[in-house]
Amino acid sequence: MDRTNLTRPGGDWDALRLDVPESARPSLRLLAAHNRRFVLIDTSAESGPEAYAPSPLPTPAPLLLAEVDPEWYGVDYRCPTPYRSPLAPLRAAEARAVGTVNDPAWYPRWAHRMADELSRNGPLYGGTWVLSRDIDRTRLRFPEFAAPTLPSWPEGRIDFNAHTYHYWEILPLHPLASAEDGRVKAYRKQVRDGSLPPVLVWWVSMLQTHLVLDGHDRLAASLAEGRVPPLLVLSRPTEHDVYVAGPVDGYERRMAAIADVPEVAASNAVRDAGRQLARDLFRLRAGYGLTRAWPLKGGVPAWQHLVARHAPDWTH
Repeated sequence: MDRTNLTRPGGDWDALRLDVPESARPSLRLLAAHNRRFVLIDTSAESGPEAYAPSPLPTPAPLLLAEVDPEWYGVDYRCPTPYRSPLAPLRAAEARAVGTVNDPAWYPRWAHRMADELSRNGPLYGGTWVLSRDIDRTRLRFPEFAAPTLPSWPEGRIDFNAHTYHYWEILPLHPLASAEDGRVKAYRKQVRDGSLPPVLVWWVSMLQTHLVLDGHDRLAASLAEGRVPPLLVLSRPTEHDVYVAGPVDGYERRMAAIADVPEVAASNAVRDAGRQLARDLFRLRAGYGLTRAWPLKGGVPAWQHLVARHAPDWTH
């Protein structure tokens, strides 16, 4: 797997691009049935060519079942099976050796460390991916930092309309430990001294949601301390013209507003508008593209069988 560090116009590290061989086979992947129904499975315990066949029957058990509204207003989900991170546990000594979040090299060090782990297990399939520190589109819903709100577990609903105007959500794949849990308490010390490793989340486009790949206890520790956790966002790059329309439209509106500005001020405004366009277009390469899903063998009946078997009491 080839890697390229992406930097911002000012030279600060922004993301790590991962060029994954087409032969890569993800152990963690989404399967899609008709009528906007999805299932997340983990085949890391399996081996051989049959492990990659898109058949959930009999096992592996689904980590997440999801059904999107016909009008795409939101998605109902259920997490029926305990989730296990594809990354090896992080030790406190290792975290201290990497340094603190104030170190300019801190994010790239952790990005490379997590890329090493993801190259062995996880959702990576062939093509280009990015591990980004960009949290502009990962606005946690923190009406008050002392009482943040995350999607409910094991089931709930993600409202797509709310994303448009307010926030992007982060969905844990297993329940968060309490603030008094021993491991969480140890991480809370790291939150306070700035050495807490970032929480690794995976942007899944069809769910319009970030799934926690690694760091449930670190997320719990940050919330217990009333902090927004450091994040690394794994996603596919944006490669569709519809995403370019936003920055271009913003540039055109800024330029139109300059028409009545005095000439001296206009030159500065034109310069600023051009720089903002460059920044906005640059950020498109740092992810939030479309996520791939494989066909669910058996389609809707197979998905319904999984619901009946693993989540018979799910109200969706």
